[in-house]
Amino acid sequence: MTGPIWAQGGAVEVRGLYFHPTEKAFQNVYGNSLVFGGGAFIGLGKHMDVWVSGDYFRKKGELTFSKEETTLQIIPVYAGLRWRFPGNSYHFYVSAGVGYFWFKEENLMGTVKESNISYLGKAGCCVKVFKGFYVDAHFQYTYGTVQPLEVKNQISGLSLGLGIGYDFGLGEKQDKWIWREVK
Repeated sequence: MTGPIWAQGGAVEVRGLYFHPTEKAFQNVYGNSLVFGGGAFIGLGKHMDVWVSGDYFRKKGELTFSKEETTLQIIPVYAGLRWRFPGNSYHFYVSAGVGYFWFKEENLMGTVKESNISYLGKAGCCVKVFKGFYVDAHFQYTYGTVQPLEVKNQISGLSLGLGIGYDFGLGEKQDKWIWREVK
């Protein structure tokens, strides 16, 4: 790689995710949910990026036995690498990362606060829509556990996401392979 890392371009993105938890107990209390977040990417070369992202999840549910209201909040922050497979005005990608999350559950029985390491795998496609603006459609799987009261609980799940971002020239060196204007 020649030149400083910032010369390899970057991108920023906001997104929404439809989260489907994998653990049945989590699903019974909170069900499927919407998650919102964003990310930033810095190019490490023509096909690889380093990225950071953060999401916000908050949902009210009903405890299984007592039927009391409970509220869950999860805030994960991730960092990782992404490999891009370029096309004319799109690119497919796969990425993996490791993160840290904050977990808070509140109900009449009390408040539980936990934090732990989690993992993320993701695959998707970014498509140029106008100049540097793009739409990102992806699937991701997150894995994390909490153990608030001697019982280990998974807060893992599969998500379908849709984002809008702006690309500041990721992967560009001398040619504009990723967001080339179609004539």
